[in-house]
Amino acid sequence: MTKRIAPLFVFFFVLSVLYGQSPGDSVSALDNAVKSLAAEIQKKIPAGGTPKIVLGQWSYRDSVPALGLYWAAQLTGELANIPGRSFILVSGGTAGPDWTVSGEIIEAPGMIRVYTRLIRPGDHAVEASFHADFNMNEYIAGMLSSGGSETSSQVIRDAYEFDSMENPLAVEIAAGEDGPAVSNRTIHTENDEDFFLLTVDRDGVLTIETTGSMDTLMELYDAGSGNPLGTNDDGGSGSNARIRRQARSGDRYLVKVRGYENETGNYGFRAWMAEPIIPDEYENDDDVDSAKDIGIGTPQQHTFTTGNDEDWVKFRVNQAGRYTIRTRGVNSNRLDTYIELYDENRYSIDEDDDGGESYDSRLSVRLQAGTYYLKVGCLDAEPAEPYTISVDYE
Repeated sequence: MTKRIAPLFVFFFVLSVLYGQSPGDSVSALDNAVKSLAAEIQKKIPAGGTPKIVLGQWSYRDSVPALGLYWAAQLTGELANIPGRSFILVSGGTAGPDWTVSGEIIEAPGMIRVYTRLIRPGDHAVEASFHADFNMNEYIAGMLSSGGSETSSQVIRDAYEFDSMENPLAVEIAAGEDGPAVSNRTIHTENDEDFFLLTVDRDGVLTIETTGSMDTLMELYDAGSGNPLGTNDDGGSGSNARIRRQARSGDRYLVKVRGYENETGNYGFRAWMAEPIIPDEYENDDDVDSAKDIGIGTPQQHTFTTGNDEDWVKFRVNQAGRYTIRTRGVNSNRLDTYIELYDENRYSIDEDDDGGESYDSRLSVRLQAGTYYLKVGCLDAEPAEPYTISVDYE
């Protein structure tokens, strides 16, 4: 015996939507699509009587995002304002509605599709189905990642996917630290990796960093050769990654960002240029024979021209006692210095890496009268700020 299948008449209506990248353009596109949808729903309601319509939810990944809430609210308004409409809108708690309108939001590469269906509650027959397509942008992605009734812990894929080392997101390098644009991204799965392309347009110190509360790991590559140039985990604020290097106009870099230990979440990415580091007045002071004099209690400001640069100073102790020798970054305590102290016969006495605040170096040593030499080096591959040297009697 052949099983009979009840006929199901489904009408499909496609709304083609094009829009710009600004929030205003995106809202206008959504509103126009909903207006067209309301008119099509009106056409599909059978004539006769005054059928009751209930609007349901538009879900996305088992949750109702802000985009779903907005779509439902706008559709309610458009349907309610149709002149001479052949139906009435009722609340979701009303018993025995004649029709329900609901749907879901589906993501595809570079776009989303909003499905809407007109359904008879009694037999769940679909009277009509509609869909509207939108190119994914940062504003739409933001509406997908927030909402009032989320039940899923999944991180939403951002608007710039699917990027790769072969297809990185080109990011503008800001002219200074005060006003860099931030690209809002997500690491939406444990294996997700985001790629950025930076093209330097002037000589200077390039800073690349992530922002936010997510623990990120950053890798830097030469865009031409693909050779690795550096890796950083917590060099920025909190758990953010930061890489600094002296760059020249025309340099091109690839940056890969992923979650540390497979962490997922939201983060920001930015890049900016500062003025190039100029060799200080004490150069050349790259070896013990060219060490420059420094007075007790008189700090000096020096710079590392590269990560391999070493600066030497010498000082005279006339009064035996305990002395504090310190090096620290001028702009922050993130410059990673180390110091080595030698006596007048150039024998090593002591050394220190992070004995000061954070990455600053600090020695407290008892010295006899005589001449001493101090070598200062840097553990940063590309130092990005000057530093001070001081020798003080305690």
